[in-house]
Amino acid sequence: MPHPGTIAAATIAALVVVALGGLVAAGGDFSDLAGRAPYLVAIVASATRQAALSTLASLLLGTALALALERRARFPGRSLLVALIGTATVAPTIVVVFGLIAVYGRAGPVQAALAALGLPPLPPIYGLSGILLAHVAMNAPFVARVMLGALGRVPDEQLRLATALRFGVLDTLRHCDGPVIRREAPALAAFVFLLCFTSFAVVLSLGGGPANATLEVAIYEALRIDVDFARAAMLAGLQIVLGLGFVGALGLAGVSLPEATGAERPHPRPDGDNRALKLVDAGVITLAVAAMAPPVLGVIGGVAHLPVLADAEIGRALATSLALAALAALVCVVLAVLMAASAYRTTDGRPAPRRGRAMDLASLAILGLPPYAFVAGLYVVLRRFADPETIGLMLVPLVNALMALPFAYRLIAPAVALGAARHGRLAASLRIAGLDRLRLVDAPLLRGPVLAAAGMAAALSLGDFGVIALFGGGDLVTLPYVLADRMGAYRMNEAAAIALVMVGLAAGLGLAAERLARAPGEARNGST
Repeated sequence: MPHPGTIAAATIAALVVVALGGLVAAGGDFSDLAGRAPYLVAIVASATRQAALSTLASLLLGTALALALERRARFPGRSLLVALIGTATVAPTIVVVFGLIAVYGRAGPVQAALAALGLPPLPPIYGLSGILLAHVAMNAPFVARVMLGALGRVPDEQLRLATALRFGVLDTLRHCDGPVIRREAPALAAFVFLLCFTSFAVVLSLGGGPANATLEVAIYEALRIDVDFARAAMLAGLQIVLGLGFVGALGLAGVSLPEATGAERPHPRPDGDNRALKLVDAGVITLAVAAMAPPVLGVIGGVAHLPVLADAEIGRALATSLALAALAALVCVVLAVLMAASAYRTTDGRPAPRRGRAMDLASLAILGLPPYAFVAGLYVVLRRFADPETIGLMLVPLVNALMALPFAYRLIAPAVALGAARHGRLAASLRIAGLDRLRLVDAPLLRGPVLAAAGMAAALSLGDFGVIALFGGGDLVTLPYVLADRMGAYRMNEAAAIALVMVGLAAGLGLAAERLARAPGEARNGST
């Protein structure tokens, strides 16, 4: 009998096929699709261009910031900057968009300051420049966290030897930092590129027109505006093919999902006293703060307007968001545990690296899943059996759980692999399997990662403005939906208050997830 994790992965694949089939069945006439080739090429080229630029900028800024923090173990505001990195990593997308508009928009303080100084204004926030800025604000902190954690794992002996050999800046970068950067950069670049290529909320809010559209936005427009199921099916099929092809290429290249969290541990470094490098690091930190601070600065003004949250609609939206986030976290964690167990458990207790590698890539492939096409296809199939609101309540947490699955899997899979390596053969010889193995063997190692994954999944679901943009309205409203509605109505004071609550909730969940994820790693390091 197949492992439950294999069944779970197969079920996800089957749901994708059913959803795509539902779109095809509802689409009707596909005879004119061949003439849309220029349209498809234009969208793919646009998405590829902005994703490549976003990835390059995020990787450069995130890596430079990690190096600066690694070199500068102490400076005023360092702890605050590290906290800002953590907050920016989990900040809801719609809040990032709101913060950028509030700070860098036409009526924002930055443009006003430039005008007062007689300087030329910044490029418009709507368009490619705004998309790049938003993607860098969201992804550069993630790159910095991963790189900082990887640099923190460089042995002290290596840096002490570099100091004894009087390494200069370039020697330290080449021999100490270079190997770490080369090891982490491919996975980070691939991950960030896939996120930016499939970006929705940022491009929808800041795109400034069809010239900067992605496949996700095009699918949304086909379904929500034009009700063109045929075009949505075509776009969804294209994105699935491109996403699976990209993930398959990563598999052949040996690239896997980057570490979701990393603990920093500053070292004494031979290049720490270089004066020129201090100026470079100060410039990098200033640039990073300028990119990451708007989501926080933009919502600070919401403190004075928190009383507006006593509105019944906002209270209902908060309750709905929390309930959907909790359900999405539960589904996500269950799927991640089952898939990780399928990847790293064997009947004879021996490791199965090929199976683990295949499941790792399967979890990454989910990022290429077009959520709107997925939800719309399932809706077409299910609308005969339930009303739209009921279908939305079922599909929103399901899709949010799937979108968070790659992150949760990356937290849980190492713990399952560690348990299999330590106790797999003994458990197999004692015939401990199923729930008994989960309770006796895996639970001690999984407790922290599971709670961390649940917190991360809840934080991502809480701020999601993806599927709810398609199903939201009427009685089904969430905080991101209300925030987008207030922004569209130019009720910025209420929007700031809502954004402040969202940032606080997401940051709290993200901080809890990071601490829970870090504790098991420290325990494992201590035990070895």
